[in-house]
Amino acid sequence: MSKLKTTNKSNIQHKKKSQSKSLNKTKQLNNTIKELRIKLELNEDKCIRLLAEFDNYKKRKNIETDNLIKYEGYDFFKSLLSILDDIDRTLQIKDVKNNKSIFNGFGMIKDKIISLLDSKNIIPYNSINEIFNPDLHEALMVKKSSKKTNTIIEEFEKGYKYKDKVLRHAKVVVSK
Repeated sequence: MSKLKTTNKSNIQHKKKSQSKSLNKTKQLNNTIKELRIKLELNEDKCIRLLAEFDNYKKRKNIETDNLIKYEGYDFFKSLLSILDDIDRTLQIKDVKNNKSIFNGFGMIKDKIISLLDSKNIIPYNSINEIFNPDLHEALMVKKSSKKTNTIIEEFEKGYKYKDKVLRHAKVVVSK
């Protein structure tokens, strides 16, 4: 009988050890599952962020491409404005005004350049008697005047817009 008790005790101890080992393995597996879930969530989050980043990149590139197409020739047209200014100054010279053929020739060239600019949606804007706006105007001087403060009283160079963007700021004198 004592042998049976010992065997039973031994079996019970063996079962307890086996159950203990099984519980430890279950805990380890549960911990491993938790760790893997955390890693999975981190990787999912990383993937979502990368997708969002790539989507933002594509949108930025599309906007840049649209602007390149929309404002093609921006630098060329900006440089063309100085030629137009030179023609205007030439037309103000007394000798040119007196010689009708030269005056008319420069006038035709000016008209063609203005026609080209109009066809590309490049338009001059009026600044005289307008309120100074730093987005449109570049103040070269300030003069005392009977007009309201910050009113443009003289214009040295016309300002131009290319579609919805300023191609060249108007160079102006502002009242004080």
